[in-house]
Amino acid sequence: MPNTPRTLRRVCCLLFCFCNLVHSQSKGGRWQFENNGVDTADWDAHDDNGALQGPASYGNLAPLREGSAYLSLETLNANDFLKIVDSAELDFDNESVGISAWIYPTAFIRVHLIVTKGDQFPTPKTTNYSLRISESKNLEFLIRDANDRAQRVTSSFAIPLNEWTFVAAFYDFQAKKVYMWNDLAAPPVDTLNFNQAIFSNNAPLAIGAWYRSDPASPSINDFEGRIDEVRLSGRLQDLFSPTTAVAASATAATLPAELHVFPNPVIAAGKGSHIAVQFTSSLARISAIAIYNILGEVVFETATHHPAQPFHFEWNLRDQNGHLLRAGIYWVRISTGRSHLTKKFFVIR
Repeated sequence: MPNTPRTLRRVCCLLFCFCNLVHSQSKGGRWQFENNGVDTADWDAHDDNGALQGPASYGNLAPLREGSAYLSLETLNANDFLKIVDSAELDFDNESVGISAWIYPTAFIRVHLIVTKGDQFPTPKTTNYSLRISESKNLEFLIRDANDRAQRVTSSFAIPLNEWTFVAAFYDFQAKKVYMWNDLAAPPVDTLNFNQAIFSNNAPLAIGAWYRSDPASPSINDFEGRIDEVRLSGRLQDLFSPTTAVAASATAATLPAELHVFPNPVIAAGKGSHIAVQFTSSLARISAIAIYNILGEVVFETATHHPAQPFHFEWNLRDQNGHLLRAGIYWVRISTGRSHLTKKFFVIR
């Protein structure tokens, strides 16, 4: 006979750990700019609200990208950015960190900072992590090491002028890789080896510049243009939004039911990390959901009774045998019995 109390304790422990993985919080923030720089992230415990600096403002000229406003940094040779006071939510000590944003550059002069945590003024500089546009107009993820040297990886793609582009970089600290995107709905364009320690500092987070604790020159390498929907998190899935407020309000009355996968791609790697993917749809009365691999084989399926809209299903990327999915291309299919929707998604490690 098994030791029933011990078995129950183990089961309860496993369930508790699983729930913590699924619902655990990350750090970071989300800044949408319809609300004066308020941190609207639902994955962090602390609101890291920002304040406009210099001639920075909130604009609403077409074309809009997300919501009804964006951060406008279109004044040349001026110290304009959004400053966010330091907190523990913004520091990542030897742990994964990711940044995503929609950007609309209107000029390329030299190097342009999108998001930077740290201070450029002192020696050694305190810059920790940064996402920026390089002189060659490529996306760069950067960490300044303990020897005050900039360690960076650069994308293979260039950033265009005068149009909205989604950009993201995720440093998987355990895997020692940086993934880079320029398309919200596609797999990463670049997977780059990167092995740098991450350390905290007491300096602010700046959106649109490199902050300097020098009143005469409070920033450097300012971004020129518009920035919207900035996301910072230690979890990959927090960097991607399945839709935008502009797209939703403009098309909700005309588009047929859609199926969204979030995040896409999803990283399935690391022990103790939050590994989950969410499927949402406006299709009503979902009766079944199934996952197929590239060979057309069913790796997971389950019946579901979800009569209302919107449909929401969160899955831990484990197949019918409890094994974590391998890297590759997969399809999710939801069905009402009479109709169905299918969506491709990517799993990376």
